[in-house]
Amino acid sequence: MKKIVILLTLLITSFVFSQQIEVRDNKFYIDDNLVYKHEITKTLAANPAALNLYKKSRTKESVGGLLLGGGIGLIVGDIVKGLVSDADYPSGFTYVGAGLVAVSIPILSGRTRMRNKSIELYNESVKGNTPTLGYNFDMKVITNTNGIGLNITF
Repeated sequence: MKKIVILLTLLITSFVFSQQIEVRDNKFYIDDNLVYKHEITKTLAANPAALNLYKKSRTKESVGGLLLGGGIGLIVGDIVKGLVSDADYPSGFTYVGAGLVAVSIPILSGRTRMRNKSIELYNESVKGNTPTLGYNFDMKVITNTNGIGLNITF
């Protein structure tokens, strides 16, 4: 039984290393099959450096988008308040919103380059077909009907 499990594990890892990721129109394709963004991390798990770069690009995208949306919301809210009431238009909300928008621009600027670099690293490791070992730490908080749990994978 142990031999079968080891054989299946080696077979599955060889399939993981035989796939290359393509990016077309901001969509990921593996062997001409569309793969969604939340599933691409499973493929990139074979190369820890590529996975870490991809996660950093996703974090930059989330934080930058949050700052940009918040800044635009503050600016639009202050414009509406200025139109509806007799208050002075450029109040502190406009300046804070403009600051958030200005801060979000450098945060968002490097995300696509970082994502492309992670996919490039993964594809280079697949071409060599040599599995890489490394440190890959992932921590998630899991909630279900039984309660709250902590899942640590390394």
